[in-house]
Amino acid sequence: MMRLNDREKQILKAVIQEFIDTAVPVGSAQISQKSSIDLKPASVRRIMATLEEKGLLTHPHTSAGRVPTSLGYRIYVNELLKKSKLTEHQEKLINQTIDAYDGDVQLFMSKVSAVLAKISRQVGIIVTPKFYEAVLERIHLIPVSSTRVMVILAVKDQQVRTILVEVNHPVDKEDLHRLARKINRRFYGKTLREIKNSYPHLMSDLKSEKSGLVRFFSRTADRIFDFSRYENYWLHGTNYLMHQPEFNDVQRVSGLIQVLEDKDHIFHFMEKREQPPGIKITIGRENELAEMRDCSVITSTYKVGDIWGVVGIIGPMRLRYQKVIPVVEFMASAITRKLGMA
Repeated sequence: MMRLNDREKQILKAVIQEFIDTAVPVGSAQISQKSSIDLKPASVRRIMATLEEKGLLTHPHTSAGRVPTSLGYRIYVNELLKKSKLTEHQEKLINQTIDAYDGDVQLFMSKVSAVLAKISRQVGIIVTPKFYEAVLERIHLIPVSSTRVMVILAVKDQQVRTILVEVNHPVDKEDLHRLARKINRRFYGKTLREIKNSYPHLMSDLKSEKSGLVRFFSRTADRIFDFSRYENYWLHGTNYLMHQPEFNDVQRVSGLIQVLEDKDHIFHFMEKREQPPGIKITIGRENELAEMRDCSVITSTYKVGDIWGVVGIIGPMRLRYQKVIPVVEFMASAITRKLGMA
């Protein structure tokens, strides 16, 4: 990371905090007038010029004022930032949302993203865990009637899917139990994705099984291991983007919103933020999507059983990082606590 002396750090921090507050290019006189800065405008101007030479500040158009660059924000976040605590109201709002979870995952996720948007006045987003990466613990085959079987997939003692299937002939309870034992010996410890992609091979030596249940299971496996509808994301707060000076260009903000509403783009972007788990902050040009090069994305991971999901906030680079980061961290921790107990 770039080396800065104490004065340069002090001025860089002051410029960024002033720009975050005002969204207006910052001049040396503004910084010199701050009580924490014991320097004349000329001295501040020289230091700002040095910071610009180092690529941490720039000046738009012919303005004499400076604005932070992506690199400037990166130095600020990594070295100069002091995170604040959540307010009592923010903690209460998050906890009420989390504690209201009653098993309706879609409603819960929607409320989480809405609360993040409300607190931050930015875009709140949450991505469901990638169930395909979950490791199977056990498959249960339970007869419901003579021609109906309940299939339960369990991951780390958590029931993740139950499905009823119709068979074309009466089934025997003992045959089902034997089949379940054989399946579990082959599938145990494999991810749902591995099973989905290779179950014909995993079951190939059982095709001659007399009950016909193996052939039936193989024909219905695509349906049983289809978790595509479980992979989703929710976001709220795109209206807040319209009020940001950075996005007063209609074409620019419309391109960003189109990307945020594109499932393929969002999943590809967010899947890279799952590992290693924890907080991740990408600023400006650090974001691979061109439409998000004027944004900062702050995410953290939450855990359900043995799999990870992502929750976070998207806004302009001029985010109040010291306040937003703790909100994302607290929300991720609260979701893990709740869903880990569900």
